[in-house]
Amino acid sequence: MESLRIKTSGCFNSCGQHHVADIGFYGVSRNVGGYAVPHFQVVLGGKWRDNGGSYGLASGAIPSKRIPEVIERITARFVAERRASESFQDYTQRIGKRALKQMFADLAAVPAHADDAGFYSDWGDPREFTLGDMGVGECAGEVVSLTEFDFAAAEAQLFDAQLRLEEEAVGPADELAYGAMLLGARGLVKTEYIDVGDDPDAIVREFRTRFFDTQLFFDKYAGGKFAMYLFRRHAAGPRSSAEAAHHLIEEAQLFLEACHACQARLAARPAAGLPSPPVQAAQRT
Repeated sequence: MESLRIKTSGCFNSCGQHHVADIGFYGVSRNVGGYAVPHFQVVLGGKWRDNGGSYGLASGAIPSKRIPEVIERITARFVAERRASESFQDYTQRIGKRALKQMFADLAAVPAHADDAGFYSDWGDPREFTLGDMGVGECAGEVVSLTEFDFAAAEAQLFDAQLRLEEEAVGPADELAYGAMLLGARGLVKTEYIDVGDDPDAIVREFRTRFFDTQLFFDKYAGGKFAMYLFRRHAAGPRSSAEAAHHLIEEAQLFLEACHACQARLAARPAAGLPSPPVQAAQRT
C-alpha cells in the first residue's frame, strides 16, 4: 500500500496528473435541484510508471463529501483481493471496470438540499452556492430535464464504450464514445433549440453555431479545445485501432465534463444578472 499513488486535480486540465495515478480525482460539478454540487470524477488504474505509460479511465462522478468513503472502499478491497505482488493497475484490469463502478455506485446519490445541506459546499469552504434560476420562457422546465437526461445518457453510453473496449470490440467502443459526445452536445443545444433532433450533422452544426462560434462553450484556460474533439471525430469518421478508440474515450470524457461546466455557467447567468439565451421551440397548437 505504501506505493499506491493518489492524485487530485482541481479541474479536467490534469494539473495534478490525476490521469496517471493509481487512484485519481478531478474536480467537477453537477446540478442537483438548481444547486451546483461539488463532485470528483474518479479515475482508476492509471500507470504512473514508464513516464505515464497509460491513462486511467473515469469510473463515475461522486459527491465531494463522499470521496473519503470511496478511498476506503477501494483500498480495503484491493488489500483483501490482490494477488501476491499484483499492482493496483493490474488489479483494476483484472476485476474490470464494471466491478469497480459498482463498488461505489451507491455513493453517487446526493441527498436533497433540505435533508443535508452539507453536500452543497466543499471541503474547507462552508460557503454554499446556487446556480439560480435554471430556465427562461414557457419551456424552461422541459429544457432543464431534457438537458440533464441527455447528459446522463451520455455518461452511461461512455461507460459502455469502456466496457466494449475491454472486450476488444473496437468499432462499437468508438461509436459509443462518439455517440456520447453527440448526446452531450445535443443536451446543450436544447437549452436554446429544443427541436434539434437526432441527426449528427444537425447536432454538430447547431452546437458549433450556438456554443463554439459564440465561445459560450470555451473553458477559461483551454478555450475551445474540448469542442475540437467532437469536431475531429465527426469529420474523420470511425477509428479502427484500439489505441485510437481508447484515446477517443478519454477525449469524450473531457468533452462531457466541459458540457457540464458550460451548463453551470449558463445556469448561473440569471443569478449574476446576465441575460439568458432565448429558447426556441416548435410552435404549439
